[in-house]
Amino acid sequence: MKNPLNQLWCCYRSWNHLRKYPGLFCFSDASLQISRVILPARLNDFIAAKAMNRTLHIQHKNKKGHHTARIHCKPLGLDFFWNGRVDNNLFFMAEQEFSTGNPHCYSTSPILLEGIRNVIDVGACEGLFAFRMAKMFKRVNVHCFEPSIEMAKLIEKGAGINGVKDLIHVHSQALLEKSGYVKFKSSDSPDAGMVIECSSEDPDALKSNSLDAFCEGNGIELGPHDLIKIDAEGSDFEVLKGARRVIESKRPQIAVTTYHKDEHAEMIYRWLNDLNVGYRFRLKGFSFWTTKPRPVLLQASTL
Repeated sequence: MKNPLNQLWCCYRSWNHLRKYPGLFCFSDASLQISRVILPARLNDFIAAKAMNRTLHIQHKNKKGHHTARIHCKPLGLDFFWNGRVDNNLFFMAEQEFSTGNPHCYSTSPILLEGIRNVIDVGACEGLFAFRMAKMFKRVNVHCFEPSIEMAKLIEKGAGINGVKDLIHVHSQALLEKSGYVKFKSSDSPDAGMVIECSSEDPDALKSNSLDAFCEGNGIELGPHDLIKIDAEGSDFEVLKGARRVIESKRPQIAVTTYHKDEHAEMIYRWLNDLNVGYRFRLKGFSFWTTKPRPVLLQASTL
């Protein structure tokens, strides 16, 4: 059982360290949903169970030995498919899409959605963020990168059910710093899988690419109103480094998770800030589902 005082002390040390960067991590953002960091896991699970019954309608399906659930998110009016264990953590995953009070919500200030034309969704998982963007903006192009072939197929299926199939483009490949080959290492939950480098001869090999090369090869011109969203299970910084040319020349908005590794929040902020393209930054929240609390999300925008 986690010690609330140790959890708070860990949060305070991290927040105090990051205060040396003016305006990055204000107290109100550091304390977003801090109760979840302090509360025992069993109590968080109990609260999530109650909230999930109110917000999610789960319809189970079994096909070819796999367990897949179709889930309706009531606050968003959107459906998605889930091929992993169905538990109360699904509420927290869905909540980040309909509650701006959740520090994992990608689209809060300073991100400005007005005028958006392109969304790059790296680590699209179940696709709920992509579906929400497509529903909100009828002319947006959402490029979903999901290295799990099974989840990529479920995103395409979900896009059809939600009536946004023409706006969602699913790519079963990984975005990293450079081109190469990786294989997908699955987990008990679809939102916790990761990619590891491998040779092109590996039977499970998938192509990896950089965002710079992808945009150039597909004629995609990002602009300051467009958004790069990244939740790459520890490869987040590699994805950003592979987008350096796009970031320096086009200055797209960025929302990137920082909780997968201890050093990511500071490293990613310093790297983006050193590019000196005029970004305003916001760091939000602390994770309660990791071995120790870490800052959850970094947002950057020039708008």
